[in-house]
Amino acid sequence: MKRFLNSRLGLGLVSIFFAIILFLTAASSSHNHSNSQIYSPIETYTHSLKDVPIDIKYDSDQYFISGYSYGAEVYLTSTNRIKLDSEVNSDTRSFKIVADLTKSKPGTATVTLKVINLPTGVTATVSPDKISVTIGKKETKTFPVRGSVDSKQLAKGYEISKIETGIDKVEVTSDESTIALIDHVVAKLPDDQVLDANYSSRVTLQAVAADGTILASAIDPAKANLSVFVKKITKSVPIRVEAVGLMDDSLSDIQYKLSKQTAVISGSREILETIDEVVAEVNISDVTKNTSKTVSLVSNQVSIEPSVVTVQLTTTKK
Repeated sequence: MKRFLNSRLGLGLVSIFFAIILFLTAASSSHNHSNSQIYSPIETYTHSLKDVPIDIKYDSDQYFISGYSYGAEVYLTSTNRIKLDSEVNSDTRSFKIVADLTKSKPGTATVTLKVINLPTGVTATVSPDKISVTIGKKETKTFPVRGSVDSKQLAKGYEISKIETGIDKVEVTSDESTIALIDHVVAKLPDDQVLDANYSSRVTLQAVAADGTILASAIDPAKANLSVFVKKITKSVPIRVEAVGLMDDSLSDIQYKLSKQTAVISGSREILETIDEVVAEVNISDVTKNTSKTVSLVSNQVSIEPSVVTVQLTTTKK
């Protein structure tokens, strides 16, 4: 064996053997690398957009449309992150959702939503893919504006003294059948407001039926100033002194004089109607001579003004 390895022929055969092994190893590595490149998955990016505006095409000179959703959800997909991000951003977006009603007639129409101007390499799915729209002959009419405040929006013990709107009349546009149902336009106090002080702000106007049902319409102007003036519900009642405790044995009589004879109470109208006086309780157990005491006027049903009074006590000895 040593002779064979030391011979030129043996060395040549060994060299050829190792060369073949190295070649096969390199070829296998190259093949695996090539397969890795071929089968490497392409990354896909997605994004969901809510309330994307719907552009409705219709004859706005003849018709008024209502009863539809103003926005839709769009699911975007792309392998190009830069393009996708551009469509996600409303400031750089090129696509639109369109509903074409140009060939529709008065009544209720169902129309397919289409995505237009979508860049190459970006796909979009819209939900819902269809919307229903009510189409009616357009009509414009003038209606009076009234201020409105729900009684639940007044703090306990308050009532409205006056409501003013910055405008008396407005023009309302809708379809013919809806215009026939409109009674007036309301400037309503926002639902999140509970008043214990005067209020003034611009509010959105709404066309309503006689029973208060809000009706679909376009109002010009769309907003008006609403001013609500509130006041406390009050009542003036006499203050009566009531002595508590035992009179000292050295006294035969005590006379009382109040610093104020009447008090103003405030609260709900129902409770005020049940109250005819306010009692000032004076403890006379420690009284042995002429003196004065400060007494609190307290009630768990109403607020009282003033909250304290001074009582002058004049004593008579036995």
